[in-house]
Amino acid sequence: MMRSLAAAPIALFVFVCALTLAATAIRAGLVPEDGVALWAAAVMGGDGELPISSIVVAYPSIPFVSATLVQMVTPNGTPSPALLTAGLVAVMAGLWFRALRAAGRPTAFATIATLLLVFHPMLLRTAIAGSADMFLGFFLYLFGNALYDLRARSGLPAIMMAGLALLGAAFSHPLGPAIAAAAMPFLAFTVRPVLVAGSAVNIVLTLAFPTLFGAAAFAYVSWVSPARSIRFFASNDVVSGWTASLGPLPSIEFFGLAALDAGLVMVGVLIAAAPLAFVAIAWVYRRRPLLVPVAIFAAIAVTAASFAVVMRLDGNFATLTVAAPILAAIVLGRIPIARYRHPIVLLLLLLGFLGGAGALAVIEPRTVTQVADALQGGDGDRERMDALALGAATDGRRGVLVDGFNAPAVVLGRGHASGLLLPPNASFSITMLLSRIDAPFVAVPDPHSRTGARDRLNEAFPLLYRNGPPGYRLIYQNNTWRLFARESAAVVYAN
Repeated sequence: MMRSLAAAPIALFVFVCALTLAATAIRAGLVPEDGVALWAAAVMGGDGELPISSIVVAYPSIPFVSATLVQMVTPNGTPSPALLTAGLVAVMAGLWFRALRAAGRPTAFATIATLLLVFHPMLLRTAIAGSADMFLGFFLYLFGNALYDLRARSGLPAIMMAGLALLGAAFSHPLGPAIAAAAMPFLAFTVRPVLVAGSAVNIVLTLAFPTLFGAAAFAYVSWVSPARSIRFFASNDVVSGWTASLGPLPSIEFFGLAALDAGLVMVGVLIAAAPLAFVAIAWVYRRRPLLVPVAIFAAIAVTAASFAVVMRLDGNFATLTVAAPILAAIVLGRIPIARYRHPIVLLLLLLGFLGGAGALAVIEPRTVTQVADALQGGDGDRERMDALALGAATDGRRGVLVDGFNAPAVVLGRGHASGLLLPPNASFSITMLLSRIDAPFVAVPDPHSRTGARDRLNEAFPLLYRNGPPGYRLIYQNNTWRLFARESAAVVYAN
């Protein structure tokens, strides 16, 4: 109890810092489109604009349902995913600090080490990316921590924690199934050898059962549900996506096989961003109960990178780099470190911090460029800023026809979804079916913009942006968007 109270100040400090970072990232346009789409859908779900059947079959389920529940109980405009992300980072900071203090580490050492881990560039990148990435990191930590308990005692609580952590990872992010699948070949090695000798198959089935059952249940519900399943992460060619994320570095392509190259890159990431783990392995190489969980966790992270390519999953592969700070945190909390090694440990954590920044610049140069631009006062994503401005301009008006799934920032700029006629709405579907616009307001993006090229209203009405619907007049425009109002609606529906 006392240790938990002692961890409260650092957890609160980290929460404030993470929430500030998330808010800054949102304003600077650093949050990926996938994270913005999930947030906008949570706003729609919280405002009752999505049917419950759509919420049930949405994927990734855990961050979306969590954000929707937070949105329901908070005022309009509350950044629910940012609150979830900041809360998860704070919980992890509290757990890490508490683990170090429980291991007998001095308060000063525990504080510095925790801050170096929490503000690790790859963990910060995860926090910026949104709640889905952060949930994946959180469950990955729970699983890695459970590996030590499985190896030491193999009791029911440890088995339940490991199994539920894999289930959580699988439903937190589109790359989560790669982690769950990568863990399967190694599950037999996570428990004590005497148990494996009895029945290795039963051990694996017990640990994998929650994930397998959850996947089967989700597949069945999606099959029988009348609603269309919502996916928040855009489909992409994972092979070309991973290659593109590496940038123009021919030396990275060792064998010409994307899956093998991805695994080798992950090895480099772990070495550069978590050197403490490998030095700690050298310290305890004769103590197998301490060595095996570290080796298994690292092997799962490397295999997951390869599996993600083989399984052709959606999402950004830089998400998997969060395994590096997580691995360092697990090693620091579970491997005994003598007091005279504290300076060495802090130096290794600092080297991991710097190595993580360098590795992130190589793996995801676009994010580094965007962060640098934001720090220099750049405008961020101009089209997203225009969508946010349009959303603010529609506030107070009801019956606004807009393709909100194509431009989720419109929903965020408005602060709530009530009054918007979005694709799930029957009015939007009827408009597309009859090719006739009868809504009080219509918002449409420039068809020559990135957003406008995918807009369903532009596809159905090619001249809508230029001329507007008959009987409507232009009441707002910016560089990307135009908002038209029906002559009779401009007065009736205005705020």
